[in-house]
Amino acid sequence: MADIPMRGIQPFGKSVGFMLSQLGLVVSRQFGDVIGAVELEPRQFAVMRAIDAAAGQPQNAIAERMQIPTSSMVSIVDQLEARGLVERRPHESDRRTRTLHLTVLGGEVLARAMVLALDYERRMCDGLDAAVRESLLESLAHIAANLDTPPGVHPDVEAGAGKPLWSDEMEPLGEP
Repeated sequence: MADIPMRGIQPFGKSVGFMLSQLGLVVSRQFGDVIGAVELEPRQFAVMRAIDAAAGQPQNAIAERMQIPTSSMVSIVDQLEARGLVERRPHESDRRTRTLHLTVLGGEVLARAMVLALDYERRMCDGLDAAVRESLLESLAHIAANLDTPPGVHPDVEAGAGKPLWSDEMEPLGEP
Protein backbone atom coordinates (compact mmCIF):
# COMPACT_ATOMS: atom_id res chain seq x y z
CA MET A 1 0.00 0.00 0.00
CA ALA A 2 1.43 3.36 -1.02
CA ASP A 3 2.15 5.97 1.60
CA ILE A 4 -0.33 8.83 1.51
CA PRO A 5 1.43 12.19 1.59
CA MET A 6 0.56 14.07 4.79
CA ARG A 7 2.23 17.40 4.03
CA GLY A 8 1.06 20.14 6.38
CA ILE A 9 -0.86 17.75 8.64
CA GLN A 10 0.39 17.52 12.19
CA PRO A 11 0.91 14.04 13.69
CA PHE A 12 -1.57 13.00 16.39
CA GLY A 13 -0.73 14.69 19.66
CA LYS A 14 0.88 17.65 17.86
CA SER A 15 -2.43 19.20 16.83
CA VAL A 16 -3.97 21.71 19.25
CA GLY A 17 -7.48 20.67 18.19
CA PHE A 18 -6.80 16.96 18.67
CA MET A 19 -5.14 17.53 22.05
CA LEU A 20 -7.98 19.76 23.28
CA SER A 21 -10.56 17.23 22.08
CA GLN A 22 -8.75 14.35 23.74
CA LEU A 23 -8.28 16.24 27.00
CA GLY A 24 -11.85 17.54 26.94
CA LEU A 25 -13.24 14.02 26.83
CA VAL A 26 -10.87 12.73 29.51
CA VAL A 27 -11.44 15.69 31.85
CA SER A 28 -15.20 15.53 31.37
CA ARG A 29 -15.35 11.83 32.21
CA GLN A 30 -12.95 12.06 35.13
CA PHE A 31 -14.64 15.14 36.57
CA GLY A 32 -17.98 13.32 36.38
CA ASP A 33 -16.44 10.49 38.40
CA VAL A 34 -14.92 12.93 40.92
CA ILE A 35 -18.21 14.77 41.51
CA GLY A 36 -20.05 11.46 41.48
CA ALA A 37 -18.41 10.72 44.83
CA VAL A 38 -20.92 13.16 46.38
CA GLU A 39 -23.70 11.90 44.10
CA LEU A 40 -23.75 14.98 41.88
CA GLU A 41 -23.57 15.31 38.13
CA PRO A 42 -21.39 18.10 36.71
CA ARG A 43 -24.45 20.14 35.64
CA GLN A 44 -25.95 19.84 39.13
CA PHE A 45 -22.63 20.95 40.61
CA ALA A 46 -22.55 23.98 38.29
CA VAL A 47 -26.13 24.94 39.19
CA MET A 48 -25.42 24.58 42.90
CA ARG A 49 -22.35 26.82 42.53
CA ALA A 50 -24.48 29.39 40.72
CA ILE A 51 -27.18 29.26 43.39
CA ASP A 52 -24.56 29.66 46.09
CA ALA A 53 -23.06 32.67 44.27
CA ALA A 54 -26.48 34.25 43.65
CA ALA A 55 -28.54 33.03 46.62
CA GLY A 56 -32.04 34.42 46.65
CA GLN A 57 -32.13 35.19 42.95
CA PRO A 58 -35.08 34.01 40.86
CA GLN A 59 -34.68 30.65 39.15
CA ASN A 60 -35.20 32.20 35.71
CA ALA A 61 -32.47 34.82 36.34
CA ILE A 62 -29.94 32.13 37.25
CA ALA A 63 -30.98 30.03 34.24
CA GLU A 64 -30.62 33.04 31.96
CA ARG A 65 -27.19 33.92 33.35
CA MET A 66 -26.03 30.34 32.89
CA GLN A 67 -27.74 30.12 29.50
CA ILE A 68 -29.66 27.02 30.54
CA PRO A 69 -32.99 26.44 28.79
CA THR A 70 -35.90 26.83 31.21
CA SER A 71 -36.99 23.19 30.93
CA SER A 72 -33.46 21.95 31.69
CA MET A 73 -33.14 24.30 34.67
CA VAL A 74 -36.49 23.14 36.07
CA SER A 75 -35.38 19.51 35.75
CA ILE A 76 -32.01 20.10 37.42
CA VAL A 77 -33.56 22.11 40.28
CA ASP A 78 -36.31 19.48 40.70
CA GLN A 79 -33.62 16.80 41.13
CA LEU A 80 -31.66 18.89 43.62
CA GLU A 81 -34.80 19.84 45.53
CA ALA A 82 -35.92 16.19 45.75
CA ARG A 83 -32.58 15.40 47.42
CA GLY A 84 -32.99 18.25 49.90
CA LEU A 85 -30.02 20.20 48.49
CA VAL A 86 -31.89 23.20 47.09
CA GLU A 87 -35.14 24.89 47.97
CA ARG A 88 -37.42 27.21 46.07
CA ARG A 89 -38.89 30.03 48.10
CA PRO A 90 -41.56 32.54 47.16
CA HIS A 91 -40.20 35.87 45.96
CA GLU A 92 -40.75 38.75 48.38
CA SER A 93 -42.69 40.91 45.95
CA ASP A 94 -43.74 38.60 43.08
CA ARG A 95 -45.70 35.55 44.16
CA ARG A 96 -45.35 33.97 40.69
CA THR A 97 -41.56 33.91 41.04
CA ARG A 98 -39.48 31.45 43.05
CA THR A 99 -36.02 32.20 44.37
CA LEU A 100 -33.34 29.55 44.78
CA HIS A 101 -31.40 28.77 47.94
CA LEU A 102 -29.06 26.01 49.04
CA THR A 103 -30.26 24.12 52.08
CA VAL A 104 -27.87 23.41 54.94
CA LEU A 105 -27.37 19.92 53.48
CA GLY A 106 -26.86 21.47 50.04
CA GLY A 107 -24.16 23.75 51.42
CA GLU A 108 -22.41 20.79 52.99
CA VAL A 109 -22.56 18.73 49.79
CA LEU A 110 -21.35 21.69 47.73
CA ALA A 111 -18.45 22.25 50.14
CA ARG A 112 -17.41 18.58 49.82
CA ALA A 113 -17.80 18.78 46.03
CA MET A 114 -15.63 21.92 45.92
CA VAL A 115 -12.85 20.14 47.84
CA LEU A 116 -13.01 17.27 45.35
CA ALA A 117 -13.06 19.65 42.37
CA LEU A 118 -10.09 21.64 43.68
CA ASP A 119 -8.15 18.43 44.39
CA TYR A 120 -8.85 17.32 40.82
CA GLU A 121 -7.68 20.70 39.50
CA ARG A 122 -4.46 20.35 41.54
CA ARG A 123 -3.90 16.83 40.18
CA MET A 124 -4.51 18.01 36.65
CA CYS A 125 -2.03 20.88 37.05
CA ASP A 126 0.59 18.91 38.98
CA GLY A 127 4.04 20.08 37.90
CA LEU A 128 2.84 23.41 36.50
CA ASP A 129 4.01 26.44 38.42
CA ALA A 130 1.62 29.38 38.84
CA ALA A 131 3.08 31.33 35.90
CA VAL A 132 2.83 28.37 33.50
CA ARG A 133 -0.72 27.64 34.66
CA GLU A 134 -1.71 31.28 34.11
CA SER A 135 -0.08 31.27 30.68
CA LEU A 136 -1.95 28.09 29.77
CA LEU A 137 -5.25 29.66 30.85
CA GLU A 138 -4.49 32.76 28.76
CA SER A 139 -3.66 30.62 25.72
CA LEU A 140 -6.85 28.59 26.13
CA ALA A 141 -8.87 31.80 26.52
CA HIS A 142 -7.32 33.08 23.30
CA ILE A 143 -8.28 29.88 21.47
CA ALA A 144 -11.81 30.09 22.94
CA ALA A 145 -12.13 33.67 21.69
CA ASN A 146 -10.94 32.59 18.24
CA LEU A 147 -13.78 30.06 18.24
CA ASP A 148 -16.38 32.60 19.48
CA THR A 149 -16.82 30.74 22.77
CA PRO A 150 -18.25 32.97 25.51
CA PRO A 151 -15.89 33.20 28.51
CA GLY A 152 -16.84 30.96 31.43
CA VAL A 153 -19.78 29.28 29.67
CA HIS A 154 -19.70 25.54 29.09
CA PRO A 155 -21.43 24.36 25.90
CA ASP A 156 -23.74 21.37 26.09
CA VAL A 157 -22.71 18.82 23.50
CA GLU A 158 -26.10 17.12 23.55
CA ALA A 159 -27.84 20.36 22.58
CA GLY A 160 -25.30 20.99 19.83
CA ALA A 161 -22.03 22.84 19.69
CA GLY A 162 -22.23 26.41 20.83
CA LYS A 163 -25.39 26.05 22.89
CA PRO A 164 -24.03 27.02 26.33
CA LEU A 165 -25.65 25.66 29.44
CA TRP A 166 -23.66 26.84 32.39
CA SER A 167 -20.96 29.20 33.48
CA ASP A 168 -17.96 28.55 35.64
CA GLU A 169 -17.33 32.21 36.39
CA MET A 170 -20.49 33.72 37.79
CA GLU A 171 -20.88 37.47 37.71
CA PRO A 172 -23.20 38.91 40.36
CA LEU A 173 -26.76 39.14 39.19
CA GLY A 174 -28.65 42.40 39.52
CA GLU A 175 -31.52 42.83 41.91
CA PRO A 176 -34.78 41.22 40.73
